[in-house]
Amino acid sequence: MDIHTLCEEINLQPEIKSRVLAFSKDFDFTTVAKQLKDFRNYKKMSEALTELQELLGEDTDNIKILSCMLKASADVYDLYQSKGISDEIYFATMKC
Repeated sequence: MDIHTLCEEINLQPEIKSRVLAFSKDFDFTTVAKQLKDFRNYKKMSEALTELQELLGEDTDNIKILSCMLKASADVYDLYQSKGISDEIYFATMKC
């Protein structure tokens, strides 16, 4: 799953989608890979969010953090699939 497909499937507003995709195109997500992976562990979520915010720096419009959250969500698509969770449920969950 990629961010573009996820944005389409969850019907992200066009203006926000274009800003997320522009940020994502130029951002090296490997710099925050640990934090995005830590979102999969409930006990590490709070710490991961704090670390991510520090790494991203100023984010007055929250596009950086939204892009990272969407990347983390896209990254778990295969995990949902491996557990037999349907696309309908996955995308409905991500819309929330």
